Amino acid sequence: MFRTSLSVKINLAIVAVLGLVLGGATWFNLMAQDRQAVENTKSQARILSKTLTNIIRIDMEGRCQKDVMKVIRMMGQFQDIETIRIFNADGIIMHSAQPGEIGKEVDELVYNVFTSPDRSKPFRSEERGHRSFCMVEVMYNEPRCHTCHDPNKEIVGVLEVCLSMAKTGEHIRQNARFMVGSTVVTVLLVTGAISFLLHRMVNRPVRELAETMKEVERGNLEVRTRVRGRDELGRLARSFNSMIARLDEASREVERLHREQMMRAERLASIGEMAASVAHEIKNPLAGLAGATQVLAQGFEPDDPRMPVVQEMLKLIDRLDKTIRDLLSFARESVPNWQRANPNDVVEESLFFVEREEGGTRDQVELVLDPEMPEITMDPQQIQQVLLNLILNARHAVGGRGRIEVCTSARPTLEGEGAPEGPDWVEVLVRDDGPGIPPEKLSEIFKPFYTTKNQGTGLGLPICRKIVEAHGGRIHVRSQVGAGSEFYVWLPRTQGEET
Repeated sequence: MFRTSLSVKINLAIVAVLGLVLGGATWFNLMAQDRQAVENTKSQARILSKTLTNIIRIDMEGRCQKDVMKVIRMMGQFQDIETIRIFNADGIIMHSAQPGEIGKEVDELVYNVFTSPDRSKPFRSEERGHRSFCMVEVMYNEPRCHTCHDPNKEIVGVLEVCLSMAKTGEHIRQNARFMVGSTVVTVLLVTGAISFLLHRMVNRPVRELAETMKEVERGNLEVRTRVRGRDELGRLARSFNSMIARLDEASREVERLHREQMMRAERLASIGEMAASVAHEIKNPLAGLAGATQVLAQGFEPDDPRMPVVQEMLKLIDRLDKTIRDLLSFARESVPNWQRANPNDVVEESLFFVEREEGGTRDQVELVLDPEMPEITMDPQQIQQVLLNLILNARHAVGGRGRIEVCTSARPTLEGEGAPEGPDWVEVLVRDDGPGIPPEKLSEIFKPFYTTKNQGTGLGLPICRKIVEAHGGRIHVRSQVGAGSEFYVWLPRTQGEET
């Protein structure tokens, strides 16, 4: 819960951003202060060395070093001045604010700076544990100095002045501690304020919204979330309440329709049972009528005017018998008799029966059989019934002049539109160049008792669909008005495949 909390994530992001921004600003500020302090110390060292050199020169004129020590010791009492001393060209200290240094050799760093060509710049020393900036100033033996100094000497002395940055460094450290503390306090205050605002303005409404959603998931569509304000969360809460209200209304409507559908389904089931019972009771007497009519027909001469009447009666009886058989077949559960068979053989057997139908001819049908078609698990008689129905429907659609094409394929050729994918399916396609089916009727053709034929029962395609689905397959139709129709039958190679 802690890791997934929105407020925790936002606060961590704010802490990170503020830490980076304020920490970076503090660091740059401290670096700028340090650079400024160094530059100021360098300038002070340069100015102090020049000033002392001038003072010593003025004081030495006519006095020959009588007050030099007094000046050096007086200046050495200032707190920020660490070192004031004069050494000769050999590096021996002649005068110093600390008398104990007189006669000793000067520091190696100072002497190296004196002998270097870049001795006019302040240099850094850290011998005392803190930064100090020193400056060496060479005092040359000018003509006015010959009174007290040997004219053959080029340099009468070298002044070394060192200014301590200990106090400046302490001030910078104090500023660093203050700024770091200020940054931490600022981050804590900002984070606390944002946490409080998030809790009041975001967390509480979101939590209430989540609890309301949980109630909706449990099926309680009467619950509503409280609307707070007119901001984005307020608009979200109002939209959510509106959505729940519509869901509640839709749920009630679905329940009402479900009850009506269940009642209708019960009535249809009762009617179906009754129709099947009636059809079964009619079937035997109808067979007796057919037999009696055929006996009567045998007693009439071919030119007997009653012969056409008897023949029409036989046609009507045959039509009634087919209707009853279709009705019983649709009402009966389709349980396939599983066998291994090749769909190509089933197609050819179906065409054999088409030729024996009234007006049937194989010349209208073109076969395109896939030689790689494998044997699959199916009920050959039921699949034959499906193909026979589809081919007869196609023949009825094209009339006596159109063409019918029956194709088989070892894998589906159609992409999309609900077609299965992969090598685990086979396909049988029945295509005609008839008038086609209007788009508004495509969704109706598989419904029971829907037909466009004058003498049809409207159960042929529903029976086909029922058989194909009992095989775990799919049936699909594509049609274009004026261009014909295509009926695809896809069957799994082995049973147990997903459909």
